[in-house]
Amino acid sequence: MKRSIYVVDDQSAVLDTAVLILRGIDPQWEITGFSDPLAALAAVKAKAPDLILTDQLMPGMHGSQLLEEVRNIAPATIRVIMSGYVSLSKLTLITSAHQYIAKPFDIAKLRELVRRSFAAQERMANKGLQSMAASLRSIPSLPQVYQSLLAELRDARAPGSAIAHMVADDAGLSIKVLQLANSPLFGQGYFITNPTDAVMCLGTEMISSIVLSQSLFRHYENLAHEELDPPRVWGHCWETAYIAQHLCRQKRLPRRKAEEAFLAGLLHEAGRYILVDNFPDQFAAACRSARQAKSPLSPCLLETFQATPTQLTAYLMELWGMPDEVITALSLQDNPQQEQGGAFSLTSALYIADHIAARKVPPDDFVLEPWNTDYLLARGCKDDIARWEEPSFPSEDDRGR
Repeated sequence: MKRSIYVVDDQSAVLDTAVLILRGIDPQWEITGFSDPLAALAAVKAKAPDLILTDQLMPGMHGSQLLEEVRNIAPATIRVIMSGYVSLSKLTLITSAHQYIAKPFDIAKLRELVRRSFAAQERMANKGLQSMAASLRSIPSLPQVYQSLLAELRDARAPGSAIAHMVADDAGLSIKVLQLANSPLFGQGYFITNPTDAVMCLGTEMISSIVLSQSLFRHYENLAHEELDPPRVWGHCWETAYIAQHLCRQKRLPRRKAEEAFLAGLLHEAGRYILVDNFPDQFAAACRSARQAKSPLSPCLLETFQATPTQLTAYLMELWGMPDEVITALSLQDNPQQEQGGAFSLTSALYIADHIAARKVPPDDFVLEPWNTDYLLARGCKDDIARWEEPSFPSEDDRGR
């Protein structure tokens, strides 16, 4: 597909390099470089690009200011900021960019970021989601701590102790890792007290999921809204992840699927935070409507935004390059019957786990969503609802099934 990309940087060497890299990805792409942000802005007004990549610190106009103008003029344009001079803490104040890449940038990372951004855009068949994504003022970038961990995992020479040290340096992360390692789900028969043993018990994929989720929710730790209770939402996500993985194990799905179900469960409420951050008033209005109608929140959010929070989460996971089945499970969470095939899947595990967790550790005080019994019947597990709704689920007997 032919794409139009604008690159803006006052340093000619960086500008020429970025243009050359992007032209090498696809010869059909039209890449235009600008050394002057004001000239780039004029070009956007004349013809909006599919993506704009801009430096932050430039004379005449900062990249964040340029992207804010672009957001108003061409909301469908993907906005990426790059800089070697802005700390990650200050980047949270740059609300006009969809994504961030550090300078000097890695060629492979730049290519992957652009490819992922376009893939996420193309995947959005839902017109409401397209409109919502286009109007987003801010969306979190893939956390730096997660990227550092992935680099450690890709290095075959990195011992488990190095990863354990990264975990140990973060008190909150250590608590969660040790809590999971000592849960009945893993049943080691002894109490694990140090991060090294926990990493060995859980495996690097689960450690990565926990690091990613902790980093994401910390991105919003200062977000205040009357209809958002972060500890409650986080508790619900944790319970959902735990149960989703348990269900995959119970159904004898491959270990990889169980790990991906755990990741999907931890992150499935990210869209709620993004909505509150970008559209606080509309979110509050949807909550009032749900209370007045005494209905679940999800239908009211769908009516307000023409897309669901989990569909927005799926869009974010696509941008971050998460596994396809995780993205599919998130995008179908509110309509699992749209899934192809009839076998129990990661989508099934996430849907069921979220409903069970909503009854055990609800993320809010709205009316509960009813079970989609037709979908469960098609998956051969409608008769399990009563057992799932037992307060003790999953019990020792369930773990042994």
